[in-house]
Amino acid sequence: MIRVAWRSVWAHKLRTLFTMLAILLGVAMISGTFVLTDQIDRGFKQILSSAYEGVDVTVAQKTAFTDQMGGAATGLPESMVGTVKSVDGVAKTTGYVAAVGAVAVKGEVVATGGAPTLFFSCSADDLTPPEYIQGAPPSQRGEVGIIERLATGQKLSVGSPITVITAERAEQARVSGVFRYAEQSSLGGSLIVYSTLDDAQSWFGMSGRVSGIDAQATPGVPAKELAKRIRGALPADVEVKTGEQTAADQTKLISDAVGTFLTPALLSFGGIAILVGAFIIFNAFSMTVAQRRRELGMLRALGASRRQVLGSIAGEALLMGAFASLLGLFAGLGVAAAVNSAFKQFGMDIPQSGLVMELRTVVVAFAVGIVVTLLSALVPAVRATRVPPIAALQEGTEPPRSRYAWLTPYAAAAVAALGALGIVGGMYGPGTTAQRLGVIAAGAVLVFIAVAMVSKYLVPPLVGLLGWPLQAFSPVSGRLARDNSRRNPARTAATASALMIGLGVVVFVAVVAQGMKSSFIDTFDRTVRADYLIVGSTNMPLPAELLMRVRSVSDVQEAVTLDAQEVQVKGGDISIIWGIDQHALSRLWQFEWLEGPGDRALTALGADDAILEEQTAKSLAVGVGDALKVTTADGKRAELRVRGIYRDPMMLDGIAVGKEGYAALFSRAVPMMIIADRVPAAGVDETKAAITAALEDVPSVTVQTGAEFKETVVGKLSQILNLLYGLLALSVIISVFGIVNTLVLSVYERTREIGLLRAIGMSRRQVRSIVRYESVITSIIGSLLGIAVGILFAWVVTTRFAGQGITFSIPGVQLVVFLVIGILVGVIAAILPARRAVRIDILDAIHYE
Repeated sequence: MIRVAWRSVWAHKLRTLFTMLAILLGVAMISGTFVLTDQIDRGFKQILSSAYEGVDVTVAQKTAFTDQMGGAATGLPESMVGTVKSVDGVAKTTGYVAAVGAVAVKGEVVATGGAPTLFFSCSADDLTPPEYIQGAPPSQRGEVGIIERLATGQKLSVGSPITVITAERAEQARVSGVFRYAEQSSLGGSLIVYSTLDDAQSWFGMSGRVSGIDAQATPGVPAKELAKRIRGALPADVEVKTGEQTAADQTKLISDAVGTFLTPALLSFGGIAILVGAFIIFNAFSMTVAQRRRELGMLRALGASRRQVLGSIAGEALLMGAFASLLGLFAGLGVAAAVNSAFKQFGMDIPQSGLVMELRTVVVAFAVGIVVTLLSALVPAVRATRVPPIAALQEGTEPPRSRYAWLTPYAAAAVAALGALGIVGGMYGPGTTAQRLGVIAAGAVLVFIAVAMVSKYLVPPLVGLLGWPLQAFSPVSGRLARDNSRRNPARTAATASALMIGLGVVVFVAVVAQGMKSSFIDTFDRTVRADYLIVGSTNMPLPAELLMRVRSVSDVQEAVTLDAQEVQVKGGDISIIWGIDQHALSRLWQFEWLEGPGDRALTALGADDAILEEQTAKSLAVGVGDALKVTTADGKRAELRVRGIYRDPMMLDGIAVGKEGYAALFSRAVPMMIIADRVPAAGVDETKAAITAALEDVPSVTVQTGAEFKETVVGKLSQILNLLYGLLALSVIISVFGIVNTLVLSVYERTREIGLLRAIGMSRRQVRSIVRYESVITSIIGSLLGIAVGILFAWVVTTRFAGQGITFSIPGVQLVVFLVIGILVGVIAAILPARRAVRIDILDAIHYE
C-alpha cells in the first residue's frame, strides 16, 4: 500500500503540485517569521555584545518603567563620574549623554521610517569607541561624528554641514568623521550621531548631568565584584549592572518589542494561509477519492482491508505534507528576505545576523504542514474506505454517503455557536490583549468552518442566479458551466470557501480601516476648533521655545502646546498623561463630557486634579471623585483626583492634567503638538505662511491646517492598510491554486464528456468558455461569501470597540473592487484548465474510462 500511495502521488504530478503549493506557502510564511525574528534577535545580540565589550559595569538612573515616549529623564550628576572612578578596582570611567533628536541636511529632515535618531556624547576616555572609516571623532564644539548609513544616504563626508535638532532647539554642526557602530552601517533604521560632551549637555538640557556612566575594571577584578563595590558607593536611586547584563537586558527589550508586534502579526497571516490551504487539500483529496473509486474498489476486491485503503490515502497526504513542509521551510528564507526588504522600503533597515535556522523552526514547520495536511485528508480518506469492491466492476458508482451526513446542518450550527462564543469571550472576557485576540481568532476560524459546512446548501441557488447572465450571453457554454457548478455543490462550496476566507479577512480589514478613518475625521471635526496644528516630522518632542514664536505671529490669536509623557498608574498600567494649559485649551478644543461639571472641570484643574478619557477611566475602573495614584519614570509620585470624564479616543486619550499638575510631576515640558488659532480677519493661507516663516530654522516642524492634518493621518493609515493587503494577498494567491486544482481535476473527471461534446460539434472556444465560466461562478460565490462574512465580523468588532473611536463604515468602492478582483481570480485560474480541456484528443476521450 505504500507503493500504491507513492505511485498515486507520482502519477498525478499536476494535482500533487497544486495541492502541495497550498500548504507550502503557508508553511513558508510561518518558518519565515521565525527565521526573521531569530535573525533580528541574534543581530541585535551581536551588536550590543560588541558595543559593551569593553564595559565591565554600567551606572544609570533607576526608573520605575521604560518610558516609550522619550520623556525628559534627569540623568545623574556629572560629579558622580568621579565617585565611581574613586571606587577600588575601577581602572577607567566615562560619563556620557544619550538622547533622541533628529538631523536635517540642506533644510530637509532625514527620514528614518519611524526609528529614532540617537545622539551620544564621546570623549577620549570612551571604553567602546566606534570604528571610524573617515575622519576622526568630534573633539571641538560644533563637530559631530555620523554613522555610515547617514553619510552614504545623504552624500555627506568630513566637513559637510548638518543641522542637529533637539527638543531644545536646532543647531548647526560640521561632520568630523564617519563611523560604523559595532561593525554595522546602521542600527535598525536608526541614525547615530556622536558629539562632544559639552555640546550634548547644551543641546539636550543636561548641563552638569550625564545619562550614564561606564566603568572598566582593573585586571583581576571580576565584573560582578566591581558592580557590587560601585553599588555600595552610590545612592539607592541609581541602577548598577555589569556590562554583560546591560547588553542582555537591552537585547531582551528589543526582542520583546519584536515578539509583541512582528511575530504575532506575521504568524497570523501564515495561519490564514494554512487555513486556506486546508480547504484546498480537503477538496483535492475528496475529488481524488471520487475519481479513483474503481481503483479503490479493485484494491478492495483484491483483498485490501479498509485500514489499508485508509493508510494508502493517509500515506499520500503524509508524503505531500512532508515534502511541502520541507520546501516551505526553505522558502521561508525567501519570505524573511522579502519582509526585510519591505522594512527597508519604509526606511527600517533592521540589522540581522547570518542564516538562523533553529530546531524550533524546523519542528514547527513540519508539525504544521504534516498535521494540517493529514487532518484535511482525513474525511476523504475515511470516505475512500467505504468504496465497495463491486465498484471495480461497474462505472459511475459513487462512494456511499455517510450515515451521519444528515447531521451536517446541525453540526455547522454547533460549530458556529462555539465560534460566536469564542468571539464574544475574547471581546468581553478576562485576560491579556494577546490572549483575548487569540480567543477571537479561534472563534473566527470556527465561524469560517461553519459557513463552509453550510455553503453547499447555498451553492445551487447562487449558481442559478449567477449563471443566468452567462447563459443569456452564451446559451450553450453558459448553460453547461452552470450545470457543472451545480453538479457537485459540496465541491464548488469547498473551492469557493478557500477564496471566501482570504477575501473575508481582506474585507474585514478594509471595513475596520474605513471605520477608523471616518471616526478620526468625525472626532477631529467635532473636537478641534483650532485653525493650525504644528507637529514634528519625527517622533521626538518639539523644541519648547516654539510656542513663543508661534504666539509672536501677529495674526495668531491663541496658541497652546499639548505636552505628553508616560506614567505608571496604580503601580501597573502605563498611560499617557497630557499637560495642558486648561484656560487656553478651552478656547481651542471642544470636549465631549460624559461625567463631571463639564468645561468647569477643565478650567478648574488644580495641581492635584485630572480629567480622564472614557476608555482610560474604564480600564482603570475609576469615576469622578476617585483618587488616582501615578508614578513617573524617574520615580516621582502623585495622587490625582478625577474631576471629569470625556470622550476623545482618537486625539486626546489617556489622562489630562493642568499646568500646575504637570509641572509638579515633570521637570520640563515635552511638547508633542502646538495648536493655534488665527484672528477672524486674517487669511488662512497668509497666517500659515507667517507661522511657517517664524519656524523656518527648525526643519523638523510642519505647519498644517486642519484639512492637511486629517489628510496626513489618513494617508499614514492607508500605507499600513496597503502593507496588510500585500501580506493578505498570499491567501488569495493560494485560493487561485485551489481553483486551478479543482478545475484541472474536474476536466480530468469529465474527459469523456468533453470528448463527446467535441465530437458533436462543440468548438475549442466553447470548451474554454465552459471552464472559464465555471471558474468565474465559483470565484464570485467565494467573493460574495467572503464579503458577507468580512462585513459581519467587522460589524461585530466595531460595535464592541465603538467607544475606542472605531465606527462601522462600509467602503462601497473598495468592496466593488474586491468583487472585480474575485472575478479576475476566476478568469486567471481558468487559463491552465481550459488549455488542458481543449487539448483532449476526441477519439481517446470517447473510449476513456
